[in-house]
Amino acid sequence: MLLSFSVSNFRSFDAEQSFELLANLRHEPKPSEKTCVDVPGTDQRVVRVASVYGANGAGKSNLIKGLRFVQRRILEGRDAGQRIPYQPFRLSARTRNEPSRFELQFLAGGEVYCYGFACDAERVHEEWLDAYEGARARSVFQRTTDAENVVEINLGPGAEPVSGTKLRALVELGVRPNQLFLTEVKNLGSSEAQGSRLSAVLDWFETRLIIISPGAQYNDLYGRLYRDQDFAEFVNRFLEASGTGIAQIEVSRTEIPRSQILGESKLAVLLENIVEGESATLKGPGDTEFVLDPEHPQSVFLQEVKAVHDCDDGTKTKLPLYDESDGSRRLLHLLPAFHSLKDEPQVFVIDELERSMHPLLARKLIEYFLKESSSTANQLLFTTHESTLLDLDLFRRDGIWFTERDSAGATHLYSLVDFNVRKDLRIEKGYLQGRFGAIPFLGGFDHLLEQGPSSACKPEGDS
Repeated sequence: MLLSFSVSNFRSFDAEQSFELLANLRHEPKPSEKTCVDVPGTDQRVVRVASVYGANGAGKSNLIKGLRFVQRRILEGRDAGQRIPYQPFRLSARTRNEPSRFELQFLAGGEVYCYGFACDAERVHEEWLDAYEGARARSVFQRTTDAENVVEINLGPGAEPVSGTKLRALVELGVRPNQLFLTEVKNLGSSEAQGSRLSAVLDWFETRLIIISPGAQYNDLYGRLYRDQDFAEFVNRFLEASGTGIAQIEVSRTEIPRSQILGESKLAVLLENIVEGESATLKGPGDTEFVLDPEHPQSVFLQEVKAVHDCDDGTKTKLPLYDESDGSRRLLHLLPAFHSLKDEPQVFVIDELERSMHPLLARKLIEYFLKESSSTANQLLFTTHESTLLDLDLFRRDGIWFTERDSAGATHLYSLVDFNVRKDLRIEKGYLQGRFGAIPFLGGFDHLLEQGPSSACKPEGDS
């Protein structure tokens, strides 16, 4: 689970801002199992669900992009001589050449870790990882890069136990200035070489932190619907219960000999680059996909997805998925996350949860998440504009966050606990009235209405 995320000098963030998810026991003294999870070795609890509100351009999505930036730098790395995609706060001359800085506290493998780094386009200036034993932090490693691009890495007492010598050899060899040490640890390949703590941290970033952007699509959705009957039944039940009008999703595959399609140069090139013995999926026309199955190496399968609807005469009709509403397709691509709630715990970070969906459906998704993950350490964090979700029956006050830009254009983060709010206050009404900020200033529209259409926009010949 994510306990906190701090960011500075990144996109719309200037001074350090922190997204804190530890339960505020002073303001919310009775956290339930439904809304909070215990932090091992401490008397603290972490909020299970949190939302972030703000006007367009206030920085909500930049908070998510900051998390994605950290994840990608760790998992993808940089080639020799390749610049880091540095995105500082550009509205101040002071920050344009200063490092961006990121720090996360999270729960992985039953332990609390603090990981962070500072970087610009050329180098990773600092990088660190601490493991907490109760309230005590023990250094796992520290890394610095000086102005001459000399990298120094030191393992701390928290790095033990380490089996073998690969990790210590990596420390001696060092890393490139533009590469994270944690990325090179990942490249060691095995948990035995990495050590138990570094392996747990890498697993958290690779498999536990799931970030979903507004237009994201689940890559293997059709293949999973085809292979996994349990998942397909879950999707069909959810779509029907959500009032989408879809009775079920049907996935079919048609076998095509490779010899029939090698004349299509684009697909032929893609096929040549596929590693023999591995499965692969290539985008086809419309909602179709080409699937390569290692069990049938001489063939390609055309995979098609149809939405089945009930007709008034008792028959069924099948429609291409692209004929369905944006909301139905958005929901379909979110459902893999909600299906895995009883598996290994994960952190789902969704930018614009309610995009293209009715607010009642967005609320039902949150309620479903809270119910189905009540016995696990799953977490749901999302940005939204949907004010009807501002309900203290759904969220704790420390799970409601706001973003707002100041006069210098910099994003500030703050939560509902920063306000003296009565328990019976309608949070939605207070928010729309501007009591908590984080709403657009629309006074200019009144001026436009008073002015009327510009003379430049009037039809020719008007006086």
